[in-house]
Amino acid sequence: QTHKGEGYNELRFEDEKDQEEIYVHAQKDQNIHVNHDETTFVGNDRSEQVEHDETIAIGNDRKETVGRDEQVTIGQDRRHDIGQDDFLSIGRNHTIHTGKDRTEEVGNHRRDKTAANHTMDIGGHLTQRVQGHAELEAGQAIRQRTKVYEIQAAELLEVKGPGGTVRIDNGGITLEGVAIRVKGPMTQNSGGAQNALALPAAPRTGQGMDRACAMRADGSCPRKPCPCGKGAV
Repeated sequence: QTHKGEGYNELRFEDEKDQEEIYVHAQKDQNIHVNHDETTFVGNDRSEQVEHDETIAIGNDRKETVGRDEQVTIGQDRRHDIGQDDFLSIGRNHTIHTGKDRTEEVGNHRRDKTAANHTMDIGGHLTQRVQGHAELEAGQAIRQRTKVYEIQAAELLEVKGPGGTVRIDNGGITLEGVAIRVKGPMTQNSGGAQNALALPAAPRTGQGMDRACAMRADGSCPRKPCPCGKGAV
């Protein structure tokens, strides 16, 4: 019985067959202090319920192994702060669903690699801005279809093919080819003018790509090829 109050602390032992139990009840706080190691073994299921907040502080490393599935349900926000590298390895499929907006920011370089096909489906508009060079290379063909197609070049526009070149610069339009054929009537009018086009650009060089190491405890590397070379031996 609690001294000068209601409630009580209880430590109960039950040794009846098939009802064996050790029951601990703390009327208020419970503190456990272990100077060295602690081991807990549960032969079947385990349930833990915290009515308010929970804080876990680990001074060194942490490892968690789940034999089958894992499910995490969070009622509001979730935040991860990682001091150095983050590695995610998925054996099969990866699905991400975002109900509203998504923002991704990379402080230095970014590299994406898709082994087979890559499909993008955008319901609204697409805007891409590159401060430096932009290159698109396709081994077979490039096809673009739209209602209005406009190309602007502030200094020079060239279209090259096996039979010749179309060049547009400040001096005008130059057609150069093995042979130039025009089908249909031609109209010549005087008074052509230049187009005043200017695009500001300040490309950033960035730092060198980090060779992050994901070496396992046995010395092997899950990333192919090994970015740092240690796991390639």
